[in-house]
Amino acid sequence: MFRVQRNCRRRSRAGATVVETALTLPMFILMGVGILEFGRGFMVQQMVTNAAREGARHAILSGANETDVANKVKDYLATGSINPAVVNVSITPSSLQGVKSGAQVKVRVQVHYTDVTWMPAPWFLGQTQLSSETVMRRE
Repeated sequence: MFRVQRNCRRRSRAGATVVETALTLPMFILMGVGILEFGRGFMVQQMVTNAAREGARHAILSGANETDVANKVKDYLATGSINPAVVNVSITPSSLQGVKSGAQVKVRVQVHYTDVTWMPAPWFLGQTQLSSETVMRRE
């Protein structure tokens, strides 16, 4: 008789486990997706920062032109699996020819998060624009 009562208690608990799983599983999935999305955002931001620095290092050299600097930035980002067509590179001054030694050269790199996300529909960072700017003095 004791055995019969114990089995009844076990069966009544089985429904509670299903309900608890149904309530907690979506939260864990949402947290996992958020971790992936923010992790990708931080990774791409770091790559954009490094690309701007590499572009500025190339721009301060004598004989560098705007096309070479933009290509250097886009090549750097392409190694990180970012499509160069979605990258905006702006260089100030707009023409590097005739820029005197000691003058500031600014390289700004921008990319929209929606162009680099791994998610089909980014939830958290959908409208974010990742950008970085590096300023160096011309040699």
